[in-house]
Amino acid sequence: MSSARKFDLNIEKILEDWEVYHGIREVIANAIDEDLLTSTKKMEIFKNKDGRWHIRDFGRGLKYEHLTQKEDEEKLKNPNVIGKFGIGLKDALATFDRKRVKVFIKSKHGDITLGKSEKHDFEDLITLHAYIHSPSDSNLQGTEFILENCTDDDIKKAKDLFLRFSGEKMLERTQYGEVLGKKEAAARIYVNGVKVAEEDNFIFSYNITSLTSAIRKALNRERTNVGRTAYSERVKSILLSSKSKTVAKRLVDDLR
Repeated sequence: MSSARKFDLNIEKILEDWEVYHGIREVIANAIDEDLLTSTKKMEIFKNKDGRWHIRDFGRGLKYEHLTQKEDEEKLKNPNVIGKFGIGLKDALATFDRKRVKVFIKSKHGDITLGKSEKHDFEDLITLHAYIHSPSDSNLQGTEFILENCTDDDIKKAKDLFLRFSGEKMLERTQYGEVLGKKEAAARIYVNGVKVAEEDNFIFSYNITSLTSAIRKALNRERTNVGRTAYSERVKSILLSSKSKTVAKRLVDDLR
């Protein structure tokens, strides 16, 4: 591989509470977004014979410049993607580095690895850098993240945060979101397919696809601890818009 260019990721605040699976969540979210934005085939998650995990989409391919973006204009305009919450991939990379998960990113635009280096004009500061190499596969479709030293449980916990992998069945779709048949004792609240909360006493799970200003405000950088006050009105709107006999019967049975 040819000599690499280095690029300071400029990570100012590290999310100390994040575990490895939180970082994997961000990689999966980006891959799902690329599915939606490019209408390419569904992203894949698999483990190779060496024990390394691969997360692969089949979109346009990551460029190192994407690592600097806090919000993607294209995502901001699309109502159904996940990443427009302003959650950066940099948080995931910082978490992987802190937890000693080795990352190798491949796309037709170049291969990317991580390492520590002196900050430009501040030689006494050592910061996390991306190292950009010539692409090992210039014909690769999409982006492939290869993770070493992450566990099967890390992957399982990350996948469990997505409606796509939950197995929860959609009972009805409305203009505000979807009513879902919950699988566990606790109902789940999703926003554009990502779990943000759980409710012990809800009959259904919900996937909110039309966000209110309260929800947008509550979706903090960590994307955790989203309170009921942020989404309760939207859940009511979903139920009031429902016309399904299945949903109505369950509500009536519960009232009885």
